[in-house]
Amino acid sequence: MPDEVTKKALYIFIDESGNFDFSAKGTKYFALTAITTIAPLEARENLLRKVYDLKYEGWKEGRGDYYFHATEDKQEVRNWVFEAIKQLDDIEIDVILAQKNKANPSLYIEYEGKQNPQGGISFKTIHSEEKFYDKLSQMLLRYICNRHHENEEIEKIVIVLGSIFTEAKRGYVIKSLKQFFKANFQKPFFIYFHNTASDINCQIADYCGWAAYVKAERNEERPMQEIQSKVKSCFDVFARGTHTYYPYS
Repeated sequence: MPDEVTKKALYIFIDESGNFDFSAKGTKYFALTAITTIAPLEARENLLRKVYDLKYEGWKEGRGDYYFHATEDKQEVRNWVFEAIKQLDDIEIDVILAQKNKANPSLYIEYEGKQNPQGGISFKTIHSEEKFYDKLSQMLLRYICNRHHENEEIEKIVIVLGSIFTEAKRGYVIKSLKQFFKANFQKPFFIYFHNTASDINCQIADYCGWAAYVKAERNEERPMQEIQSKVKSCFDVFARGTHTYYPYS
């Protein structure tokens, strides 16, 4: 009788880079980056020890809490973290990039009409960047889940998103992603929003996302080269598009 397949959960940690300012003053790119693993604790001891060393050192010097955050970390810390990530055999990296001025405004703006007392209708602009985020996250998750769909070891999927948006906008994203999963995948799933500081894998996702982002935004190649062996996909959704909706300063 064949051995029973050991059931595991697939953990997907997603972090965002860039901002939701869709104007000449905003970032050129927005990136969503996922690290995927079935062993979220494996070989994390050195990373955990380092982050707590830096935290307690900061407390001793009168600074606040510390967690790995690539944008703010010193270069020597970045070098150490990227070297540690390279040693992790259990992670896969996937990236979705979007050049924001090529995105149709309908992806991030809605117009609400209101009847005026004098007659006619006035329209109010409503920013709906959660819809833009939702579309990109669905693309990203499709890449990942299609790759693991036939894996009988995977019993459940756990998705951890960065802690952004208001409660209402998070609710929209969770509802939409639940509908997406029910329609496309048969495995049970759980979706959470968590602060990056709360989990070491969220911080690894932050570092990988920063590497992908700075390569796209300012042609800084070195960080992405450090983790290239772990990258399974990196897709620029508007790469073939030629129409832009606003210029960059």
